Amino acid sequence: MILINNLSKSYGKTIALKNVNFEFKESTVTAIMGENGAGKSTLLKICAGVSTFDQGKILIDGFSIIKNSNKARKLLGYLPEMPYMYDRLTGREFLFFISSLRKLKNAENEINKLSKLLGIKRFLDNEIGSYSKGMKQKISLISAIIHKPKNLLLDEPVWGLDPLTSRTLRDFIKNRKGTTIIATHSPQLVEDVADIVYFLTKGEVVSSGDVSSFLKNNGSIEESYFIEAK
Repeated sequence: MILINNLSKSYGKTIALKNVNFEFKESTVTAIMGENGAGKSTLLKICAGVSTFDQGKILIDGFSIIKNSNKARKLLGYLPEMPYMYDRLTGREFLFFISSLRKLKNAENEINKLSKLLGIKRFLDNEIGSYSKGMKQKISLISAIIHKPKNLLLDEPVWGLDPLTSRTLRDFIKNRKGTTIIATHSPQLVEDVADIVYFLTKGEVVSSGDVSSFLKNNGSIEESYFIEAK
């Protein structure tokens, strides 16, 4: 579970997040929707501990991302929108590097299993610099979930993926236990996998609720977004 209270973040005079509150529950998939610049990616970066914030409190399963940073980060997996990787490493080398940072004992088995699941196993020994955007996305996703985190933060997770891998990832999201948070522009992804959705506009939560309720009332998440966020 991730709890966020009165979180604010500004970049100079630009307000990215303004006193937002969230409760991301266990065994629940929560989607964050909003236009470019609404604060979706900023929110996930802050939760992952890779970006600072101006005020507020964030608890990861009860651990403060500030006061108990190491314990909180061990409970997190984070897929950024634009993953950074070392182009001269192979996919396998990069994943073993991440595994060493996580001090995983069964790294080889997990790498083989997840790379097969995402359809990239035969490319593991190629340099990352030769990968397509979708292939890099797959490697980055494996690095985010290899330690089986209780809390998973996904920023535009299906962007650049082929249809088969996209479906595999959607099934993975729906079936995993723990807390899953997705920042996305895709109404279809929200309808397919999310239980709860928050609509962000200019750094503020303008509406939130059960995906099923929005679908019942408005017919689609796309229509709900236009109604709630206008």
